[in-house]
Amino acid sequence: MTVKRDFIEACYGRPVGRRPIWIMRQAGRYQASYRAVRTKHSFDELCHTPELAAQVTLDAVRQFDLDAAIIFSDIMVILPPMGLPVTFAPGPKIAVPIRRPDQIARLKPLDPRADVGYVMNALRQVRAALPEPVGLIGFSGAPFTLACYAIEGETSREYPTARQFFYREPDAAEQLMKHFADAIADYLNAQIDAGADAVQLFDSWGGLLSAADYRRWVLPHMQAIIAKIRRPNVPVILYVNGSSHLVDALSDTRCDVVSVDWRTDLPAAAAKCAKQTALQGNLDPVALLGTPDEIRRRVDTIVDEMDTTGKGHVFNLGHGILPPTPEENLRVLVEHVHARRPRLQTAGNDQ
Repeated sequence: MTVKRDFIEACYGRPVGRRPIWIMRQAGRYQASYRAVRTKHSFDELCHTPELAAQVTLDAVRQFDLDAAIIFSDIMVILPPMGLPVTFAPGPKIAVPIRRPDQIARLKPLDPRADVGYVMNALRQVRAALPEPVGLIGFSGAPFTLACYAIEGETSREYPTARQFFYREPDAAEQLMKHFADAIADYLNAQIDAGADAVQLFDSWGGLLSAADYRRWVLPHMQAIIAKIRRPNVPVILYVNGSSHLVDALSDTRCDVVSVDWRTDLPAAAAKCAKQTALQGNLDPVALLGTPDEIRRRVDTIVDEMDTTGKGHVFNLGHGILPPTPEENLRVLVEHVHARRPRLQTAGNDQ
């Protein structure tokens, strides 16, 4: 018998028993339990040890009655096996970034089961331990975001070196994007095989691009990834930070769910998306530092706006939860989202 998961149903715009919610970075520093684990283990240990990754993944769901778990990992884990070692100090640092076209030809293909098998082991452990109605999300960084890190070599606000590479070496940039897209598709397929019920692509820096450049450099690779990982009832979510100007292009990737940040008007985004595309988001993470009444008020606004669209909706923040967030405020958020009676969706996708 197939288990009905409200999170999956909402991703396809189908009727749900309760309005689903999960939170980006829901296993993290705002949690006392996570901080306790970090006193004994480094971030790198957590990512590379399936038992620890499974533990912190499950803790968040158990503590806050969330409708989906997202596997604890990092988007950078697939870079070292391809020949781009990463250190954290504390942000990601690549000692020898890509600055010349000949470096791209030397990148290795990714064998996800051999190179990052610990992620699949963690997924299997979490799926086995999760209550059946709770969804499990796998994820990867998107090609452009990985390219930004690989070329810039470190975190940046604007990634000028990376973007310059695309302007000056368009053929090499295309080769790099294809290399990452192939690896990401293989990686996400391995996660689905290991038990992920859905996958999310994080394009943290895609919003730096104009709509024209996104369509030129990113869209074809996103379409290729999504075509390669398409499975019945395994929705694909795409999150791009700062994407108000890109919503129609994100829908054109043929993802099932477009996840938007708090600066994006939900009804306007819904109007730009394909009929069957659901939305995810989009509470400002800072709102969780406010009062319980203000949190409830903002939830009501988002829910009311989404109910006017007739689209599927997965409640989430517009970015990751902030470390100073009180745990009790997250409980207020989850309880109030669940208290809002789900509206019968009308724009369903019958995959």
